[in-house]
Amino acid sequence: MSTNSEFKKTLRDQPWDYKTKNEYEDVTVRQQPYVHFHYRHKFDERDYEIFDPRYTRLKCSDWEAFRDPKKFWYTTYVNNRKKMAEEVENGFTYAQELGVIQNLSPQWADALRDLYTPIRHLEYGENVQMQHVLRYALGTAIEQCATFQAYDKTGRAQWITQWALNMQEHHDDFLAHGKDVLLNEPAFQPLRHYVEEVLVTGDWAEVLVAENLTLDLLLGNLMYREFNQEALKHGDTHLSIMNLVIAKQLDWHRDWAFSLFKMLAEDKAESRWDYLKSLGYEDWEGDYRWGRILSDPRETPEETLSNIEIIQEWIDKWYPKAFEAVLALAPLFEKHGISINLPETLKKIEEEAIIPIYKKYKLPFKQYEIALN
Repeated sequence: MSTNSEFKKTLRDQPWDYKTKNEYEDVTVRQQPYVHFHYRHKFDERDYEIFDPRYTRLKCSDWEAFRDPKKFWYTTYVNNRKKMAEEVENGFTYAQELGVIQNLSPQWADALRDLYTPIRHLEYGENVQMQHVLRYALGTAIEQCATFQAYDKTGRAQWITQWALNMQEHHDDFLAHGKDVLLNEPAFQPLRHYVEEVLVTGDWAEVLVAENLTLDLLLGNLMYREFNQEALKHGDTHLSIMNLVIAKQLDWHRDWAFSLFKMLAEDKAESRWDYLKSLGYEDWEGDYRWGRILSDPRETPEETLSNIEIIQEWIDKWYPKAFEAVLALAPLFEKHGISINLPETLKKIEEEAIIPIYKKYKLPFKQYEIALN
């Protein structure tokens, strides 16, 4: 009989055993540490670790299982967005050289000043809270998508700023006026309040519902797609080309978020700690400190609702708010004679762009019943 001891793989090696299938996975998965932290997280009153499953109510048996449908990593994302930036810049250049901007009617310029310019502040506000998501999200692929989306929203705020600077060369002030509209125009206060509420939402997964699964579907489809028909009536390719590029970004934001929530809705994890338990850390006396320096996760109450129930709760909370906030813009549309009937257009967006995507990913959705005063 052999007396040689059988080789036994240590728990420390287990988390990193993953066979990647492509370049995207090679550079993406398993970058977040769950053990051997270099420093303690000191800026939260809760005694949680840097990457802690208690930062969301949702549970997952493998936070590293998510894959971006576009498989974006730094190089592919930058190359793709470089092409988009060139499209926007070329559109601006052509509009200036062809005299599109200076030939826009004063009435159309006034409408854009009120309706479009304030959106740059909303985009930036959503970008700020998307940085909250990328800070606290578990799973490197999820964090990576949130990082790129934050870049996109910053870029959109900058594009709209650049567009406004082009406009005010020929049509009076845009930037200062847009800020004043956001702060003081009654029609914009529900949207402003919505984004401010998102900014104080702590659960990073709920933030994704409040942005990607609700507001961006409504406001994004309205201002970056439906509004293009009005722009073309006025010969405004300066705005419409930028909108076409932004709409491409929105498609990816929608797809990666819905893919994530489909995965989470189908996940059968029973505890927020299932993932770490599967890696063998529950009984390990190493430096994942169950109840030593770290607050004992076993004493944290478990969420009683399933993932799909929590997701439904968030959608039911945020979608009506988003619908009402966008619908509140109706007086401004009427003031400037915009031919878009906002209630009818939002219901069209709901039926053609929102309900199908919820059905495709098998997520719960209740149609919003408009209650007009």
